[in-house]
Amino acid sequence: MKRLLVGAAVGMLALMTVTGPASARTFGAVYANDAIYRVFGNAANVPDGTGTDPFAKFTNSTNADQFGVAEFAPGSPTGHHGGRWAVYMASWTSGDPSTLVTSWSQLESLVSSGQVSLVRNEAADFRCPVLGDPQPIG
Repeated sequence: MKRLLVGAAVGMLALMTVTGPASARTFGAVYANDAIYRVFGNAANVPDGTGTDPFAKFTNSTNADQFGVAEFAPGSPTGHHGGRWAVYMASWTSGDPSTLVTSWSQLESLVSSGQVSLVRNEAADFRCPVLGDPQPIG
C-alpha cells in the first residue's frame, strides 16, 4: 500500500511539473532591433534597481501596436542578459504619439530630438525572457 501511495504521489508531481509551467505563462510581445519578439511572463523576484537590460514602456502612445522596446534581444552582439529588465518610462512630449517605435536606436533618436522623455523607474524592474525567432514588422 505504501508503494502505491508513493507511486501516486510521484505521478502527481510529474503531471504538475509538465502542466503547471505551460498554463502559468502569459505570452506577449516586445520590439527590439526593428523586429517583434514573443515574451512570456515570469514571476521571478527582481529587486528594485537590479535590472540590467534597458526596456522602455510607453505611457502615452496612441498606437495600439506599440509594445515595449528593448535594447537587446537574443542574437544581439553584446549586452543581452536573458531578460532582466531595467525599466524606463517613455513619454511623448512633442511629435506624433502614434509613431510606432521598434528599436532602441529609434527611441534614442526621439529622446535626443526632444520628442520623447525617458525616465528610469527602478521599482518596475522585472524578468521576462525573450524568445528567439523574431518576426519582421509589418
